Amino acid sequence: MTASLMRRLSAVLAALFLSMALVACEEQGPAEQTGEAVDQTMEKAGDMVEEGAEKVEEGAEEVEKSAE
Repeated sequence: MTASLMRRLSAVLAALFLSMALVACEEQGPAEQTGEAVDQTMEKAGDMVEEGAEKVEEGAEEVEKSAE
C-alpha cells in the first residue's frame, strides 16, 4: 500500500471511531432529560397562551360587531 492510501484509510478509520464515540454519548443523563421536560412544558404553556390570546381577540371582535 502506498503512503497516500494509508493516510486516507487512517483518516476514514479515525472518522468512523469518532462517529461511534459520538453515538455512544447520545444517551441523556437526568439533567438533560429534565431540561427537555422543562423545554416541552414551556413550549406547551406558550402554545396555550397563544390560543388564549386568539380566543380573547375573537371575543373582542364579536363584542365589537355586536356593538355596531
